[in-house]
Amino acid sequence: MSAATINDHRAVERICRHLRAALGADGVAVWRDDPQSVVAGSGLLPEPGRRGVEATPVIYGDDPVAQLAWCGHANVEPHRGLVLAAADIVAPLVASMETPLAPAPPDAPYGLVGVSPAMQRLRELIPRAAAALVPVLVEGESGVGKEVVARALHAAGPRRNAPFVAVNCAALSDELVDAELFGHARGAFTGAAIERRGLFEEAHGGTLFLDEVAELSPRAQAKLLRVLQEGEVRRLGENHPRRVDVRVVSATNRPLRDEVAGGRFRLDLRFRLDVVRLVVPPLRERRDDIPPLVEHFWRQTMVRLRRAARLAPSLVTALVAHDWPGNARELQNVVTAVAAAGPVRGLVTRDDIGAIWTGPVRDRPPTLDEARRAFDAHFVGAAFERCGRRPAVVARELGLSRQGLAKLTARLGLTRDGAPVLGRTG
Repeated sequence: MSAATINDHRAVERICRHLRAALGADGVAVWRDDPQSVVAGSGLLPEPGRRGVEATPVIYGDDPVAQLAWCGHANVEPHRGLVLAAADIVAPLVASMETPLAPAPPDAPYGLVGVSPAMQRLRELIPRAAAALVPVLVEGESGVGKEVVARALHAAGPRRNAPFVAVNCAALSDELVDAELFGHARGAFTGAAIERRGLFEEAHGGTLFLDEVAELSPRAQAKLLRVLQEGEVRRLGENHPRRVDVRVVSATNRPLRDEVAGGRFRLDLRFRLDVVRLVVPPLRERRDDIPPLVEHFWRQTMVRLRRAARLAPSLVTALVAHDWPGNARELQNVVTAVAAAGPVRGLVTRDDIGAIWTGPVRDRPPTLDEARRAFDAHFVGAAFERCGRRPAVVARELGLSRQGLAKLTARLGLTRDGAPVLGRTG
């Protein structure tokens, strides 16, 4: 624990001591909600939710960060203003305290983070497509995670222990395509001092991922078609072919059928690549996936930066409201920037990130279903925080049975203790 956190604890303890004396209470304590623990107190340590204990939320910005609890005082109304003032004073102290990272949620199957029906369906399809060992075409906007899907297909298939080789077709000019894809012999051209295997040979026995395959020139498309038909490559400067056994997964941010209709892509090559098609929807069409993605990216960044800050729920709500034209890649960049520019410890709110992120910017207002779901998730999550993440107490406060609460949290993409789910199987 740092010296700053120790000083913050001592300050909260003094406030509890003074408030206890003013109230004439048996005990006063500040309980942090995430994780559930006592920050400091005086006298008895009253736990929120227990019989005979009263509490008021400690709010920092728009987010509840703790509860100020007291016991043994029957009438606090004359001192209500003092209690609220004390809660406001301790709020920034509690929010700035170091907190250990919560236990990591279970890994998302195949590395595909999300709880939306589209992601659940994708996780169902990947094992079947992977086992078939036929060419797969992954379609989706830039930044949705097409390479993640390609790696999942490789990891879920029988060639998982063989190489996975990725190439960005948009970076392959006509002058480079032969040497990059098929390799070259020594002296094949100026500067070819040694022989070199091409990417098809590098991926022999494994998977070759052709990203943005629609960007290939007509000449490159013809060469790729021949390799797929014949199953062999010919290095530049050599006369004899070499057999290759490669599983091809390609990706495009423009539907190949539209490219064929526009005369920009060969129909026969499309038939070779588009045997099984997987479509990854944009992030704006699966907003349920944003909170678990934010949590996933935030945890990765905190580990890399060796920090223990946490995101305020109101900031996550603002991130959900954004349309993310750059999809998951843009979201990851924003989360990383917020982590780097935000405080080292404590709660990160919109006020902390300044001009790093100015969202939300929406092309359309949320639908009624989206707004209702966001409200329900925030309302239930706040109830878990107030009640110390104890399902029995939360169910009683919300007027639900334990079974009804379990169904509600599952529908909202929350764990049984009210936290966002990182990933679940469909």
